[in-house]
Amino acid sequence: MVDNADVSPYRWADPVPLKTSVQRARELFELVLNVVLFLFESVPLWWEALVGCFVAPPAKNISGQTALVTGGANGLGQAIAIALAKEGCNVAVADVDEVNGRETVAKLRRYNVSAVAYKVDVSDYEAVRQLGRDIERDLGPVDILVNNAGILPTSFSQDGLPSHCKRTMEVNVLSGFWTTQVFIDSMVRRRKGHIVAISSLAGYVAPGWAKTYATTKFAIRGFMDALEDDLYLRGQSEHVRTTTIFPQAFNTRKQAISVLKASSGLTRLPIYEPSALGETVVNAIKTNQRKVVVPETVKPYLLAIFENMPIKVRQLLTKTLAQGEVKLLD
Repeated sequence: MVDNADVSPYRWADPVPLKTSVQRARELFELVLNVVLFLFESVPLWWEALVGCFVAPPAKNISGQTALVTGGANGLGQAIAIALAKEGCNVAVADVDEVNGRETVAKLRRYNVSAVAYKVDVSDYEAVRQLGRDIERDLGPVDILVNNAGILPTSFSQDGLPSHCKRTMEVNVLSGFWTTQVFIDSMVRRRKGHIVAISSLAGYVAPGWAKTYATTKFAIRGFMDALEDDLYLRGQSEHVRTTTIFPQAFNTRKQAISVLKASSGLTRLPIYEPSALGETVVNAIKTNQRKVVVPETVKPYLLAIFENMPIKVRQLLTKTLAQGEVKLLD
């Protein structure tokens, strides 16, 4: 039931005033002029982007920085945490899995860095605020935030359950909102920071057998694009960087991998080891890459082309790559 006292009555906006022919002509002239200026000013930027395709940018030094990895106790999160520790980063591991969180920290300390495990549900905003205070006390301000915490699809029938949908949205999407809100102000103030989000190939190519998961990964991609623009509008895009990672299938949670291996049309899907992702993420941070597919067999712009193909062409390509129709077996 909706409390009407909390809902403002709908009010129509004022009518849009009609423009004279002179006003329309002036606006068209200004538009053409702006396009010409854009084309002229974009030439060196296109050249810079072209050179970047063949020449690796200089890598920044992240040794001694403090990194927070959510969902860092297992799987991809643990691989990222280890790769960061190898680079000399002090690492905070946030996860609901306290036991494996501590084991991960023990592995990280072998690289002579400081590491602390925090049992926390990062979908809880107040818990994330407290996490921020705890990390500041134990390790100092966060320089690198890796939003990795996520729920994987482990059952086709589970995908439509309201409880599963709600929990997946909270963990996969809202947790990234909360951590960014808590840690970005310090980064902006210190003019130093890097925010990483782990999306998925499903953030471009939405599989019908994992609709909830795909929705969250599209949301992460949209949030990171908006965050990048927000930093640009605030004049901070050269100081606080963003990276969105789009992993393919990685050998992590057993239940999720078992679903892939048991379903016709998905059994030929290549599955990679997590360590490869950890190394790629760290390299992307060091070289300020904005979007990276892991493994880098395809580029994000190719995925953008795929998602905008005519639907029947896209379906045929999917069937061809899968070498047959995908059959869902729960």
